[in-house]
Amino acid sequence: MAIRDRIISRLGYEIAEPAFVPDTENRGVANTAPTREAVAVTPTTALSLVAVSRATSVLETAMMQIPVNVYRGTTELPSPLWLETPDLENQISQAEWLGTTLMHMAIYGNAYWHIQRGPRGIVNVRNLHPTDVTVAVDGDGKIYYTYYSKYYSAKDIKHLKLWHNPSPSYLLGEGPLQRHKSVLRSALDLHNYADNWFKIAAVPTGTLTTSEFLSADVAKQNKEAFIASQQERSVAVLSSGLKYDSVALNPEEAQFLENQKYITRQIAMMFGVPTMYLGMGIEGQGMTYVNGNEDRTKLFEDGLQQYIVRIQQAITDLLPRGQYAEFNLTEFLRPNVKTRYESYAIGLNNNFLTIPEVREMEGMPEMLDTPQEPAPVDVVDDNQPVD
Repeated sequence: MAIRDRIISRLGYEIAEPAFVPDTENRGVANTAPTREAVAVTPTTALSLVAVSRATSVLETAMMQIPVNVYRGTTELPSPLWLETPDLENQISQAEWLGTTLMHMAIYGNAYWHIQRGPRGIVNVRNLHPTDVTVAVDGDGKIYYTYYSKYYSAKDIKHLKLWHNPSPSYLLGEGPLQRHKSVLRSALDLHNYADNWFKIAAVPTGTLTTSEFLSADVAKQNKEAFIASQQERSVAVLSSGLKYDSVALNPEEAQFLENQKYITRQIAMMFGVPTMYLGMGIEGQGMTYVNGNEDRTKLFEDGLQQYIVRIQQAITDLLPRGQYAEFNLTEFLRPNVKTRYESYAIGLNNNFLTIPEVREMEGMPEMLDTPQEPAPVDVVDDNQPVD
């Protein structure tokens, strides 16, 4: 006991026991939230995000619905066999081949077609996975490709880039994953942070409070007794005027929904996909068939068009001189019935459309000017003998 305390005791005064105050100033300062590990943005980690997986799926499905036609001037020509079934060796249809090409460009920024030729021209065009292909330049400045230790020239490999890298010495293209890594890193970081919030964050499940001062030992004993009673799912007996209050976060706070909505909008913008396709319609407005068609047009203009322009140019490069490829967008961008019929009415009323032209555009058979008379039916008289 210190000299000061002995003097106070001899004078007849009591020395009050110091009140126990929990150490809240330094408690868990370095561990008040889930730890944040370094997140690597790779195709695998990016596709684990629902927004990225959904955006690429929307683009791929849309691309598979649009056929490719071949023209010379304004005349449509029969498509070559290799375009009808590009990868004949693996029985890959045109739709699947186009969808794979888009996915490679969207995820890796690059797509590679291995072109196989026969005596009469191209016989097979196969998609190579971008991670299996390397691009380099030889001593003469010519680009060559390596695929599983085999070397190919630019004549055998058609290289499609989504976005060109601004560096002139960079031989690869870029896509959303390569150009917007910071956005995807934030999305992955937020996803992991929210997922681990209740596992490793310093957020208590509840608090035991009292108006009395408790020593450290008594507080610890009350805590351990309460935890033990709850593990056994028995009745908790609280002494010293203790009161238990649970700590709970509402779903929006627990999952950081506002932050996730913001990042989802950014991912939708990266891929050029309307937010409606990612389950984020404008609040307070119902989605109707009319503005649904408008979103399909916006999907083409903001997202699909950048792929279509590059793919149809690459196909044109493989066709004989004078021919070109063009995606048939008629059905994909076709307005709804109400909009089409209103447009037809305007055309008919202003005499720049005729009924036969309208019926042809709608895929209807020709309408006869005069109704056909029914064919005569022979009437058999039951009273006449039959030869």
